[in-house]
Amino acid sequence: MKKVLLPLILLFSLNSINSQENYKSLLIEYMTAQGQFETFNATIDQMGTMMGVTIKNEDREEFTNDVMGSLIELLVPVYQKHFTVEDLKDAIQMYKTPIGKKISEKTPIIAQETMQASMQWGMELSQKMQKYLE
Repeated sequence: MKKVLLPLILLFSLNSINSQENYKSLLIEYMTAQGQFETFNATIDQMGTMMGVTIKNEDREEFTNDVMGSLIELLVPVYQKHFTVEDLKDAIQMYKTPIGKKISEKTPIIAQETMQASMQWGMELSQKMQKYLE
């Protein structure tokens, strides 16, 4: 019994790891198609500017791969709760259409403009809430 159970557990573990890697690859393809990496890169640039950090061009690729890799690791379980493999495949196909390409192209621009608008809104909200402080 043990001789049969151990290979089955090992096979299941290998399939699970392979499935996880497949999902991760699909998620990267989805996020690339969606334009999210451009948005993340803009965020990194903004944070660097705010912190006074300049990443040399020769270090940029390694740094980006490192931080994006860790982000993907954090996002895989989040996306797995909400999207199946088929969902990601369908979304990737949608992003290959003309409107999907436009959404992908405009998403980083909209995200940057939304961030600026949200900061302005947050300051206005803070001022309005001041009235209610006791």
